[in-house]
Amino acid sequence: MLLKVKTLLSDSEHRHTAINAAIALAIRVLGAGMAFLFNLIIARQLGAEQAGYFFLALAVVMLLSAVARLGFDNAVLRFTSADAGNGYTVKAILNFALKYTLPVSFIFTVITYTLAPWLAESAFNKPGLAASLQFIAPAIIGLSIVFLVAMSLQARHKLITSIPCQNIAHLMLCGSVVVVFSADSASTAALYFSLSLGVTSSFFYWLSIKNLNNNGEKPDPKKLWHSARPNWVIIIMSQAVQWSAPIIIGIFLAAEQVAFFSVAQRIALLTSFILMAVNMVVAPKFAAFHAKGDDNGTRKTALFSVRLLILTVVPIIIFIFMFPEFLMGLFGNEFMQGALILQILVLGQAINVIAGSVGSLLTMSGYEHDMRRIMLISGVGILLFLPLFTSLTGAVGAASVMAFFLALQNLLAVYFVKKRLGFNTLKFWQKI
Repeated sequence: MLLKVKTLLSDSEHRHTAINAAIALAIRVLGAGMAFLFNLIIARQLGAEQAGYFFLALAVVMLLSAVARLGFDNAVLRFTSADAGNGYTVKAILNFALKYTLPVSFIFTVITYTLAPWLAESAFNKPGLAASLQFIAPAIIGLSIVFLVAMSLQARHKLITSIPCQNIAHLMLCGSVVVVFSADSASTAALYFSLSLGVTSSFFYWLSIKNLNNNGEKPDPKKLWHSARPNWVIIIMSQAVQWSAPIIIGIFLAAEQVAFFSVAQRIALLTSFILMAVNMVVAPKFAAFHAKGDDNGTRKTALFSVRLLILTVVPIIIFIFMFPEFLMGLFGNEFMQGALILQILVLGQAINVIAGSVGSLLTMSGYEHDMRRIMLISGVGILLFLPLFTSLTGAVGAASVMAFFLALQNLLAVYFVKKRLGFNTLKFWQKI
């Protein structure tokens, strides 16, 4: 066994993947811990009802921010990865994406702020939600910036700054402010969240363009738009998969149920943070391999990354599945009602992780259109069945729909990777 490990790590690409994945994983552990702590602070500081309002408002702005980014997330990652050494090109790609994203984000912010009372009263039947929606609306702009900047940093293998930019800094800042000023309402926490994103998005944008060289040339706008269009659908459907459930639950059920589901969802996502860490490393590699036409490099890196995932994720899945009441109870005794929700969601996340980086494989290898079809199938399926099952069986039904379509999404991606690239990521034992 040790000999096999040494043989695998003797390959420079595998060694680079393993080392950088370990670094990314360490930072992701910090990020996951920060996200867990942030959710714990919100739940305990605000209580189930007010936490439900906050998580519902957060789901709305996360979804709107995904739409506002116009699909440039993966386009920035893909094209920056292929030209990471040319500072002028790197900056031009990021600024091109922001030039179109920021006006759309601003429009969504104004619309959300203006329509917040109507949405709270008519759409969600929760008048107490209005102030939270208004105060969190500016976060749409901040979220759009940090996601695009994080993609640019990730493409340049700057993991130590990319992960905090996307997942840690604003949560840490907001959580600290909530505790220091003893926030006791969702609207106050929403305001702090928006302000935190304003500070962190400005800082990380400055950091991302600092000290870039003047090498390279302007990117081809047609190529960026050609990649962004299918990716837009992918991102929207991906975010719909993650954030539509709290919104639908908010329409049909009480605010407390939104809190129970949201907390369970965030705990379940702890199983996929290892996948996210590995993706941070391998996605730029896939883009670089595709640019060079190195199909063998793509295959070897993909299968090696799956083995890393299999070795590290199973203990986490088992722990969460075996002790759901304990984990949910950390957020308060009333949250233990969401134990079954957590078990269902973690099963869906298990398939997500075991399938490997199939989404990144397709998008970074130029098969965005296949990933778009997959996301349309899963996204439309969720939007069709989620309201039905939520109204009939509550948050447990919502969790079942989410887990099923997340699993289906990844299995379809495995199929298309086999069809387009010629190997099956589920057969992780095959010779590299």
